[in-house]
Amino acid sequence: MVSLDYLHFSSAFEFELRKEHARGPMKPPIFRVIIADNDASLRISLEKILEGEGLEVVGKAKTGREAINMTVALKPDVLILNIHMPLMDGLTALRAIQATQPTTKVLMYTEYPTLAHLTEAIANGASGYLVRDRAPLNIPDAVRAVAMGEMIVDRKLLQTILAAIREKGPTGNSDDIADASNLRSLLGDNRKSSRPDNSSSI
Repeated sequence: MVSLDYLHFSSAFEFELRKEHARGPMKPPIFRVIIADNDASLRISLEKILEGEGLEVVGKAKTGREAINMTVALKPDVLILNIHMPLMDGLTALRAIQATQPTTKVLMYTEYPTLAHLTEAIANGASGYLVRDRAPLNIPDAVRAVAMGEMIVDRKLLQTILAAIREKGPTGNSDDIADASNLRSLLGDNRKSSRPDNSSSI
């Protein structure tokens, strides 16, 4: 069993899992996915992993502009999106996709383990943020989770951010503290919007 390297910020996914388990052996739904990354070997690797787990990869993009055009044309359930890409970065592409194809959930899968990038991604509508050096075998579960309305955030990244904030204390960098406060608010808003009872517990 693969250990999870991310945190869920709503309960809809776990609820569906419990409901299906009660009915009998669970057959995961087939979600349609686009992979957007400038690394060709990573695109191929992720495609094999996702399709091996019963997900359908309907497209692969190597630039931010391709990611936008492909998402609008194919309307996938989930877009896996890197930040660092040619022609247009992933965060700019994210904003355009949210404006033109808001029903597609965006899972950021990036090499930037920073609070600023995480906060900007969540603020602009990303449903998840994972760091690329984590086990890629977790990606299928993360894709299913965001497709079903979950908010997914890299566990180790959050732990690193919290440890740094504690070390700096109340006199630490004001920008970092502001980003941390904004992130907490954003995650709280997403928990409330994705839970039918509007509760805020993780």
